Amino acid sequence: SQLHDFWRLDYWEDDLRRRRRFVRNAFGSTHSDALLKAAVEYGTEEDVVKSKKTFRSQAVVNQNAETELMLEGDDDTVSLLQEKEIDNLAGPVVLSTPAQLIAPVVVAKGTLSITTTEIYFEVEEDDPAFKKIDPKVLTYTEGLHGKWMFSEIRAVFSRRYLLQNTALEVFMANRTSVMFNFPDQATVKKVVYSLPRVGVGTSYGLPQAR
Repeated sequence: SQLHDFWRLDYWEDDLRRRRRFVRNAFGSTHSDALLKAAVEYGTEEDVVKSKKTFRSQAVVNQNAETELMLEGDDDTVSLLQEKEIDNLAGPVVLSTPAQLIAPVVVAKGTLSITTTEIYFEVEEDDPAFKKIDPKVLTYTEGLHGKWMFSEIRAVFSRRYLLQNTALEVFMANRTSVMFNFPDQATVKKVVYSLPRVGVGTSYGLPQAR
């Protein structure tokens, strides 16, 4: 029923951390506004009229796609929407600390909370830097209101952020990962010891550890 089908790379990764799977992209675009600008600057009057028609039809398609996404949605979108609907924290909070969610072209300040079974991240939506981020970019940013079960965690790696050893990357069973940056190394150690013991070498007799 749509004029175009758009696709994007899924966040799923294989064992070599390659993103080899596509999912439908309801927010895709043919960049008709750019085509219209090019037609106005370099094209004939006929090209301009044609580009305007394409731009209008594309706007309608995108609007319908977003409506369908909210009403029905594919599996990828539904899981994303469910992820944002966080219930009350399960069990007592073991550790709560300021943190930054590090995602492609997005650094979002928020609060990371760890219970006995789950990790939660809640972004500070009132932060001026967060308000400046393009909403279209935020559409593709997962984990802004995130929840991850301990049972899903498969590995935890120390990472550098801005040349400082203050970040952690957590790898999940569904072959996705999430990266957080913390105020200092002491906070990183507290977070690590609040997370479960994990290890990717159990099949080879290597013990699970922090």
